[in-house]
Amino acid sequence: MKYLFAVNPVSGKNKAKVKMNQLAVLLREHKINFIVYETQPYHYANDLRSVINEHNITHVFAVGGDGTAHEVLNAVIGLDVYFGIVPFGSGNDFARVLRLPKNIDKVFDMIKKNKHVVIDVGKVKDRYFLNYISLGLDVEILKQSLKYKRFLHSGFAYVIAVVTALITYKCQSYKINDETKQLYLTTVHNGKFYGGGMKINPFAEINDGILDLCTVKKMNRFKLLCLFPSVFSGKHFKFKKLVAFQSKRYFLIETNEGKVPVGIDGELYEFDTPIEIEIASECVKMIRY
Repeated sequence: MKYLFAVNPVSGKNKAKVKMNQLAVLLREHKINFIVYETQPYHYANDLRSVINEHNITHVFAVGGDGTAHEVLNAVIGLDVYFGIVPFGSGNDFARVLRLPKNIDKVFDMIKKNKHVVIDVGKVKDRYFLNYISLGLDVEILKQSLKYKRFLHSGFAYVIAVVTALITYKCQSYKINDETKQLYLTTVHNGKFYGGGMKINPFAEINDGILDLCTVKKMNRFKLLCLFPSVFSGKHFKFKKLVAFQSKRYFLIETNEGKVPVGIDGELYEFDTPIEIEIASECVKMIRY
């Protein structure tokens, strides 16, 4: 077996690289064969894929947050390797789904035990995602939160971003699988969490062969602000007149815009419409604790 650790040096407020160095001490002490790949600021999946093949890597770990895990997923998809996450980032929402440890000794224990589960992932255009894709208010919140994360904790930055976005964001029209609605938020999930711990889609499972849509309907801003805290516990599903859920293998989303900004696993993209989102079932061997 040969391991590769794809480390985002700026993840977790520049602490991921330091923690990886500490983990490397344990790996060497136990004579585990590994290499370290330092990630790049922009899309590096193709380059990482070449390194994996060149060095006959059997286990690939994304060391960082959700964005790092997203890019590394796109490097390993279709390869016969085991994929793991070392959650040394800020949000770590998909790691939260798997209940992965952050403690270095426990991370090493996870690596050594080598347990895994086969999971689904989502696909949109030519990108795969572990956790979610979103449109609407959430994308505006993501833009704001990325700005605030520079000096605030991930979860708190997200809350501040929500309040800021609510002041200016206007409801948008979306056509989802031939049904047109005025919506504040449209998000399709594989995992339950996003935004640093918000349980936005409490019904989602990572190996059930389906994706889960959550939409938030048009309402006044005060009501939306009052609804927001319930998202942390996943209790927003009780507001049936305002929030709707749907589970399918495929979603087609259309808007009146030529290009649409979207959030995928905490990263910003811009896609032409319509946007086709589908499940890729049982395609990743995911290391678990």
